[in-house]
Amino acid sequence: MTYKEGLKMAQIVQSGHMAIGHAADIALGGMCAWRLPTDASCASVARSLLGLAMTTLGLDRDKVDDATLAVSELATNALHHGLNAGPETPTAPPELWLWARATPTPQLVLTVFDACRSSWPDTTPRGLLDDHGRGIGIVAMLAEAWGAHPTRSICTQGVPGKAVWSAFALPDPWSNTRTTAPPMLAARHLVAMLTARGVTNVTHRHGKGVSLVTIPLGGNEETNIWIEPGHLSYTTPTGTRHRRPMIDLHDATETLVQAQERITAPNLF
Repeated sequence: MTYKEGLKMAQIVQSGHMAIGHAADIALGGMCAWRLPTDASCASVARSLLGLAMTTLGLDRDKVDDATLAVSELATNALHHGLNAGPETPTAPPELWLWARATPTPQLVLTVFDACRSSWPDTTPRGLLDDHGRGIGIVAMLAEAWGAHPTRSICTQGVPGKAVWSAFALPDPWSNTRTTAPPMLAARHLVAMLTARGVTNVTHRHGKGVSLVTIPLGGNEETNIWIEPGHLSYTTPTGTRHRRPMIDLHDATETLVQAQERITAPNLF
């Protein structure tokens, strides 16, 4: 990081924007989450945070430029919709999340969270000259994949909302796809992440070389996550079985939060 970049990051931190995690840890299976400002600087702060994080990871300039343009559009939308969601919606600032995953292919996943569930991105394909939905059209053009789903905040005590995410290709093979952790440690980390995001009554048990985390999904439904050295596996409510490497722990956590939200508030979706 250059002196100029370090000064810019210091200014962002001093302005009071909550940060969780460190960019360098993303290559080791970690994640970052930032609370974004609720004023006109939202998009520029998101661009700066993401650009510095991707530079720290050593990603090429073209990839950084594409991702920062995409996050600018997502942050602008989150600011517009999240702060005008209506009096019954909990107030929460937008958030920027960043982690890597190895499946389906090595990708850097950047997500912008907002607390509005009454407005969702228009997935209708549109040309770039179409003013309606143009921002999402830019994201779709730049990213390898993108989408939106219900979720809970990371920086604001699990406030319900939505995630709009986009994924950008990482070098294949990604340098740390074989990241591992003791199952007991990974299970405890998963439970802590879920609990912090408002998922209640999560339990965990441990055996020799394997840990089991159980998440209630509402009613009599639950899902089990089996954690072994190097990977975890679980079945979603649709019956789909997933087996993922340990570096996908944060992406898998987001999938599980999404599944619970769809069951506990089905009328919203």
